[in-house]
Amino acid sequence: MSSRRPSLAPPGRDSNPGRENNPGRESNPGRDCNAGRDSNPGSTDGRRRSSLRLSQSQMENSDEEAQVEDAEDEVEEEEDEEEEEEDLYQLDLQSAELSTDYWQIHKMVKYLKVGNATCTTIALVGLKDCGLHQEVCQIALKMVGGLEVLLNILRTSNLRCNVGALQVLEAACGHVTTRATVHKLGGLQVLQGLVGHSQVEVQGLAASVLAQVCGLSSARAALIRNDGVATLVALLRVDPNTLSTDTELAVAVEGAARALWACSVCKSGRAALLRAGGLELVGRLLSVSRPTLLVPVVGVIHQCIAEAVFRERVEASGYTSALVKLLHSPFPHLQVLATKALARCSVLEATSARLVREGGLEVLVSLLTRGGESYTEALIEKDPAFARDCGLVTDAPGVPRSRKPSMMPEGGGSVAGTGQPLVNALGDGDGGVAEPEASVLGDLNHYNAGAGAAVGDSELLEAVSEAIWHVSLLPEHVTAVKDLTAVPVLVALLHHNDEKVLTNVVGALGEVAGDPDCCMTLLRGGGVTTLIQLLRRTSDKLLLNVTRALGSCAAEEEALSALLQQDGLRLLWSHLKNPNCRVQASAANAICTCLQQETEGLAEVVRSLVGGIELLVSLLESESEAVLSAVCAAIARIARDPQNLAIMTDYGAVTSLSRLAVRLMRARDSEFPAQGRRGRP
Repeated sequence: MSSRRPSLAPPGRDSNPGRENNPGRESNPGRDCNAGRDSNPGSTDGRRRSSLRLSQSQMENSDEEAQVEDAEDEVEEEEDEEEEEEDLYQLDLQSAELSTDYWQIHKMVKYLKVGNATCTTIALVGLKDCGLHQEVCQIALKMVGGLEVLLNILRTSNLRCNVGALQVLEAACGHVTTRATVHKLGGLQVLQGLVGHSQVEVQGLAASVLAQVCGLSSARAALIRNDGVATLVALLRVDPNTLSTDTELAVAVEGAARALWACSVCKSGRAALLRAGGLELVGRLLSVSRPTLLVPVVGVIHQCIAEAVFRERVEASGYTSALVKLLHSPFPHLQVLATKALARCSVLEATSARLVREGGLEVLVSLLTRGGESYTEALIEKDPAFARDCGLVTDAPGVPRSRKPSMMPEGGGSVAGTGQPLVNALGDGDGGVAEPEASVLGDLNHYNAGAGAAVGDSELLEAVSEAIWHVSLLPEHVTAVKDLTAVPVLVALLHHNDEKVLTNVVGALGEVAGDPDCCMTLLRGGGVTTLIQLLRRTSDKLLLNVTRALGSCAAEEEALSALLQQDGLRLLWSHLKNPNCRVQASAANAICTCLQQETEGLAEVVRSLVGGIELLVSLLESESEAVLSAVCAAIARIARDPQNLAIMTDYGAVTSLSRLAVRLMRARDSEFPAQGRRGRP
């Protein structure tokens, strides 16, 4: 990628003290950066015009980034994607040159190149007033060579010019092309050096610009390789009590926290943060009452606890108690981040118990009810009797409810020890603890655009439903969820149009459906019907949770009867063909639960599934132990009927089971060679 070219800027500052003291005239940023070349931007950009267009295949490849274990391979993949993304954001150059903002910026940059220190300061003030938050102004600054000049100014020792240049860069780096250009010109080394500046204001501005530039994966990787994480962590070594009175210091710490938030996206960044002792310093800042600082602090914790080692440290240090308190925050973005962090950490039994013990579950259910209000109202209007029985109706008699567009389908009728066992219950982490890099850049860009911006309902519901799902993994917490009337709200949210929210809601319902009362609530609210309809979706994570939920419901006779009447068994059987072995195993387990019930005519239903028994027998050749275990249990149930047993025998079930038994015995003997056949049973 082009970002791997040798840096155009030296790693150190200019050693000539005379030039440092006069950044405008004697340092002459324009001559340092080849002013003759910069004076004709149109010729260079005109030659590059053909490279700004991407083919359709390149655009498709940029959206399909593969996950890899090796850190360097991951960085190269992301750099290729960002190079394409940078070109996609290019504006028409002719339109930019014709705008008045372009010529205003051109004039200011010209003064920067030839002026003395005073003129440079005035020009920087003028640049700040040019509306650099606009996309056309940011690209104009790049086209006229202004970024090179700004980076040259940062290499001087003039404090006013340094502050002004950093403020301009902070405003200009909102665009991806500006960030990429700063990185290509060696700006990371300059900014990293300024993080250790003697002036707190310069430290904070440099860290803030670094936070924006590190939105690029190549910049993150370069900063981590250059030990930039340790430099940023050093800014956090302050007394949290002083941040409430020292605003300038608080801004500097906030900038460092934002930069660490960007670096903690990747695994190497989290490892560097752990080595530098940054997790403890970040955790101490949770006691600060400054919301703009708490947002990046919670963001760092949210990214770190994607890994088990960080989750255990966060819980052992008691930081989750502070996160529970932040659930009451009036700032939506902070509230969402705290909920996301608790959702990830609640796969640990200790965190889950803390949420229930310290009142966090009540807040989560309240947020769930508020976020799903339109869906619960639709459910109330379709079945008022069910709503009264479940406690959803709280309005006084005679007060009309506001009529909102129905979220329910018209044909739905009256239609939710240690941390290791909980992680296994989530399926080895898939669908439980999300990969951090998929969403953090959106969170960080959202915060950079403005911490007070509105947060979407889907984003909050996704985090809340995931936290409730993880809390419900412990059977003793299901009663608490039921007592808070969360189950009917989850049933109503089965009609949400966001797939991530839907996945978490179905996961929570799958856990609480083991309780007979919750299962009946799910059945009466039309939840079983909706779950059967969701079997037609294609998302593996959603299908995994849907099959688990239906398996839990099948333990109740009434729910099983509804499942059979609506062709649910056939749809479950169809997912034995799913290419995902975890979905296969979950579907087979649900089928086995259905077959455990002594329902009349069930054996005949199994025979009526064309090719169903043959498909089940063929899975005995699977390489997945989970699939083999579930299929063997289902075959044992089907074999109780003589006719089904005869059909399975014709398809070679006995032969396949014999081979499987021999394979398992050999595996056992190889595991315990000294004991041989007399080894462990």
